[in-house]
Amino acid sequence: MLVRGVGLRGAVAINVIAMVGIGPLITIPLVLGALHGPLSLIGWLAGALLALCDGLIWAELGAAFPGSGGTYGYLRNVFGSQRAGALLSFVFAWQTVASVPLLQASGYIGFANYAAYLVPSLATHPWEQKLLAVGVGGVTLIALYRGITTVSRIGSALAIVVAVTMACVIVAAFVHFSHAQAFAVGPADSFWSGLRGGFGQALIIAMYDYLGYGAASAIGDEVIVPKRTLPRAIVVAIGLVAVAYVTLQTGILGAVRWESVIPHADGSLPPLGQYLASAVVERAFGVPAAIVVTVLILITAFASVYGNLLGFSRVPYAAAVDGAFWRAFAHLDARGRFPDVALLVIGLLALPACFFSLDAAIAWLTTGTVIIGPLAQIAAVFVMRARGQRSPFRMWWYPLPAAIALVGWLFVFASAGASAIAFGLLSLGTGIAAFLIGAKMRAAWPFAAQRGT
Repeated sequence: MLVRGVGLRGAVAINVIAMVGIGPLITIPLVLGALHGPLSLIGWLAGALLALCDGLIWAELGAAFPGSGGTYGYLRNVFGSQRAGALLSFVFAWQTVASVPLLQASGYIGFANYAAYLVPSLATHPWEQKLLAVGVGGVTLIALYRGITTVSRIGSALAIVVAVTMACVIVAAFVHFSHAQAFAVGPADSFWSGLRGGFGQALIIAMYDYLGYGAASAIGDEVIVPKRTLPRAIVVAIGLVAVAYVTLQTGILGAVRWESVIPHADGSLPPLGQYLASAVVERAFGVPAAIVVTVLILITAFASVYGNLLGFSRVPYAAAVDGAFWRAFAHLDARGRFPDVALLVIGLLALPACFFSLDAAIAWLTTGTVIIGPLAQIAAVFVMRARGQRSPFRMWWYPLPAAIALVGWLFVFASAGASAIAFGLLSLGTGIAAFLIGAKMRAAWPFAAQRGT
C-alpha cells in the first residue's frame, strides 16, 4: 500500500517544480522570436488563462477521483473500466510511456545547454553536452528511487530553490530596467499583425512552460486529504507561476533589447539568447553573481525533471494495478513501496531521447498527449456533469473554462507543425492498435459480444 505523505505544501511544491524548471529561462528567446517585444506578454498571459481553465478541469476531476494516475484514473472512472474508459485509459498510459521521456529529455538537454555558461567548451562540443544530459537523467532517476516521504521533503526543498532562482533573475532584470524599451513596439510590428504571425508558436512554448500543474494529481493515493488538497494545489501553483513568468518576461524586456536574443534564421540562438538569465544577472551584479545564479538555474532544471518523473511514473503503475496496462508496471519496490518498474522504464527511455534537439523535443511533446489527455479530460467533465455526478470541487463559471480549454488546446494542436502532429497521431494510432490487439486476444470489450456469440 502506498503511503500518504504529501500535504498541501508538498503538493504545491511538486506542481511548481514540475512547471518551473529551466524552461522559461531558455524559451523566452523563442517566445520573443514569435511575438516581438511587449507582444510576448500576450503569449504568457494567454498561456496562463489556458492553464487556469485546464487546471480547473484537473481540479474537478481530481477531487472527484483522488487516486493515483491522474488523467488515467479520470478517464477510467468516467467512461467505464470495461468500455470506452478501458481504451482511453490504456492509450493514455501508452502515450505517457512514449511521450514523457521526451519531456524529461527536454529538461536534461536544457540543463546541459545552460551548463555551457560555466564550462564554455561544452558550447563547441555538442556530443559532450548530450552525454552530460544523459548523466543528469541518470542522477534524476537515482534521486527518485526511494520512498515517497523522502521524495516529498526533497520536493519541498527544491521548490525553495526554484523560488530563489526566479527571484534572483527577476530582481537582476529590474536593476537597470527601461520602461520605454520594455513597452516599445517596433516600427515593423503592429498589434494584430504581430499576433497573427506568431501567436500560435508563442502559445505552444508558453504551455510547454506552464504544463505540470497536475503533477500532484498523479500521486493522489500518496496525498493527504486529496479531495481538498489537489484542487488548492493546482490553482495556487498556476497563480504563483503565472505571476513569476509575466514578471520575468517584463523585466527581461526592460533589461536587454529583444532583437539581440531571438533565434537566427537557421533556428540557432545568439550567445545572449543561450544564457539569457546569466547574462542579465552578470550585467546587474557582475560575473560572480552570474555564476551563482547559473548554478541555481541548473538546480532548478533538475527540480523540474525530478517533479515530472515523479508524477508521470505513477500513471502506468496505476493502470497496471487496475489490470488496464501491462502487469509488470504494477510492481512496487519492496523497501520503499514505490512503483520501481514504471520509474525505471520512463527514466531509462529518456536517456536516448537526450540525443534529440531541444526544439524537436518540445514540438513533438506538444501533440504527444493532447487528444487522450486535455481533450479527453474536457469530455469527461461534460459527461460527468450530464450524469449529475457532483465533485467535492466544481469549477467556477462552468462551462466557460471548459470551452476555453477546448478551443485553446485545439488551436495549440493545429499550430504545432506537421512533424509534431504526425507524432501525436502516430502515438495515438499505435496505442489504439495495441489495445485492440490485446482486447481481441482476451475477448474483452469491444470484442466481448463476439465471445458470447
